[in-house]
Amino acid sequence: MTTEFAMSDLNRPHSPTFAALALAAALLVPGHALAAPACAAASPDAQVLAGKTWLTTAVYEGDDRSSNLVERYPGVVGISLWDACSNRYEYFDPATGRSRSQQGGAGWFFFTGDRQYQHTVSDNGTQLRRKMEVVNTTEFTYSRQVPKDMREGQPLVTIHVVHTPYTGAFQVQPSAGIGRP
Repeated sequence: MTTEFAMSDLNRPHSPTFAALALAAALLVPGHALAAPACAAASPDAQVLAGKTWLTTAVYEGDDRSSNLVERYPGVVGISLWDACSNRYEYFDPATGRSRSQQGGAGWFFFTGDRQYQHTVSDNGTQLRRKMEVVNTTEFTYSRQVPKDMREGQPLVTIHVVHTPYTGAFQVQPSAGIGRP
């Protein structure tokens, strides 16, 4: 093989020369560098969510922050994992640590360009739009309108759902296909 031929092979990803060099480079890279990509293109809010496992710690109705109504809104309470690289999420039952993916608790998410809203689309097709209130490393809070006490036919109320980093005993792991950076 001539040098000229070998150099042209470097521009063809399916060539044996290219494959051999890619393998050699991978073997020389430290193991931690082969972990999930850094997801530099992910939104800042997605990166914050992906950096922690989150637990719903409070639910408030309207502007009243004096009463935590988490017991009245169990449908929004859980442990959550977020993957900034794949834009996937998964929810877990806080009492058992089991995934809720089979009940629509896994899917896709994105933030609007103005960072005002987060949209989630579950794998079963349910779509939600949440107004972002706080997204930082110690708190993730959103609001949305739901029927009072999550009972159909009740008037709509605005709930504020507060999440803080999860420090409980369950070692929740994402299901296949969800990923985690």
